[in-house]
Amino acid sequence: MKRRDFLKSSALTVGALAAPGLTLAADNDLTSRLTHRVNDASAPEVFFVPQVNSEALIRVYSALKQALKGRVGIKMTFETPGGPHLDPQLVKALANHTKATLIDNNCYPPRDTTTKHLEVARGNGFDETIAPIDILDADGYMDLPVSKGYHLKFARTGSHFANYDTLISMVRFKAHFLDFYGGTLKNLSICMGTGVEGKCFIHSAGEVMDHFSSRDDQTTCEAMSDAVKAAMQAKQGRWAFVNVLDAFEPTDGCEHATNLGNIGILASLDPVAVDQAAIDLTFGAAPNETVRQIWEKRHSTMLTAIAENNSVGYTHYRFTEIK
Repeated sequence: MKRRDFLKSSALTVGALAAPGLTLAADNDLTSRLTHRVNDASAPEVFFVPQVNSEALIRVYSALKQALKGRVGIKMTFETPGGPHLDPQLVKALANHTKATLIDNNCYPPRDTTTKHLEVARGNGFDETIAPIDILDADGYMDLPVSKGYHLKFARTGSHFANYDTLISMVRFKAHFLDFYGGTLKNLSICMGTGVEGKCFIHSAGEVMDHFSSRDDQTTCEAMSDAVKAAMQAKQGRWAFVNVLDAFEPTDGCEHATNLGNIGILASLDPVAVDQAAIDLTFGAAPNETVRQIWEKRHSTMLTAIAENNSVGYTHYRFTEIK
């Protein structure tokens, strides 16, 4: 498959980390952080709107021109009770616009059963007035094959995933939070896994399904990229990706990390590019390159380069601001 075909269909091909034809670009103080931004017309496009509200969300999503066919699912996470989560009104705007159902898989306690998961969702503001909710593994699982991955031969997700024809990943991007930054690639890997088996399978790089067993960060990132690849291949050309960069309060103690306020919303048809742009905007706010490298190492941002090498998407992107 040619590179231009990937850009048209969100199919899976691989590109160089720094191809000779890529020309880096920067405009103002905000976009000067975008160290992976290029002017090459063949690079995937990431759209950006510098506000966080419902109207801005619809504008930046609409720029993708995603074809809405069949049943639409917005893959998101309802998070922990009272924990940082997407604004339900933002989610409602996109769900109404696309006539979508909110979808997620069960997780660890207190979201380890469908009943408790729905209770958490309602407690965080995602009640029936926002959109319908479908817990994908409420009735079992399905295995999505991985072609030429690092470790996984398949990824296990909820059986209801088969019912959706158009998929949108929507996440509240979390830079300074857990060991792994929280973005699109995590939403399509760990968060796409079934409650125990699917998630443990990724964390263990395909070794166990019945208990948590973590590997080193490099190996875990490789397995995560395998799982993303499975989700992409299962619904090839039918995904869109949205990262909301709102006023997130750092909780990990990283030196110099501050609340950056509402940066804006990113959208792309490339899951790697949309995460890389979010990484550039958030970790790029470091006071110097040394601190940025410390932040990125701590939060395993190597995931984007690993995913690129695994033919999931591209780390270099065109950046288009929606006025």
